[in-house]
Amino acid sequence: MKCLGIIAGGGDSPVIAAKNARGQGWRVVVSMLEEVGESFPEDQADAVRTISLAKAGTMREFFESEGVTDVLIIGKVDKTLNFAGHEFDATALSMLSRLAGRGDIQIAQVVIEELVHLGFGVRKQTEFLGELILPEGILCGDINDAQKQDIEKGLQVAKSLSAHDIGQTVVIREGAVIAVEAFEHTDETIRRAGELVESGHVVVKVARPNQDLRFDVPAVGPDTISAVAGAQGKVLAAQAGCTFMFDKDNMINLAKEKGIAIVGVKYNEE
Repeated sequence: MKCLGIIAGGGDSPVIAAKNARGQGWRVVVSMLEEVGESFPEDQADAVRTISLAKAGTMREFFESEGVTDVLIIGKVDKTLNFAGHEFDATALSMLSRLAGRGDIQIAQVVIEELVHLGFGVRKQTEFLGELILPEGILCGDINDAQKQDIEKGLQVAKSLSAHDIGQTVVIREGAVIAVEAFEHTDETIRRAGELVESGHVVVKVARPNQDLRFDVPAVGPDTISAVAGAQGKVLAAQAGCTFMFDKDNMINLAKEKGIAIVGVKYNEE
């Protein structure tokens, strides 16, 4: 039987991916990242261990002992991971020596390089969470012409900045850029925009150019809608085809309750 090793961050996505992988005939082995501070339900996988990323060698040995051939990296990981008090093993130190920066993209790329070097195949997240991908079109609510123009501007600004690992989320109001995501996550960017303008803004979230779907798929969910509502925003527009939409029914119901439009938008990079 083929065996998938999941390096699991926080949230529901690792559990959903494990369930879907098992449904596809995979044996599933999970290495839960200790730094996340969450546990993985043992009945949702064939083997589970919690291992620090600082013990990458231990993770490798665990996967090898369980017959893992392919690896999936999935789940929320705080950009400000705290490794204080951890003693790094040789494998982790080797990875650190190749790290070109402290951004989450650089860290994930080094992890993938190491996995490939060790002979593991690294799978795309969309292979196991395809049903969560945001479709194109208006999912709920209505948007006016001014909001359509704000969405278009948000797409252009976000795409320009996201190539530099910033700006995947941009908040626009009446053609003005109110807030741009930097080191914080999407929800914090939205909340910051709410402190700067009273209401009526449009939130736009995009993928990076050449987004690596093995470890980094943009995502929205009910918490995103709560953030938009708390900031008195009116529209959440996210890139269709490459954005995960978690807890879709609750997300749409909450958006309807709060009077927020959800739009899946295509972006043509020409």
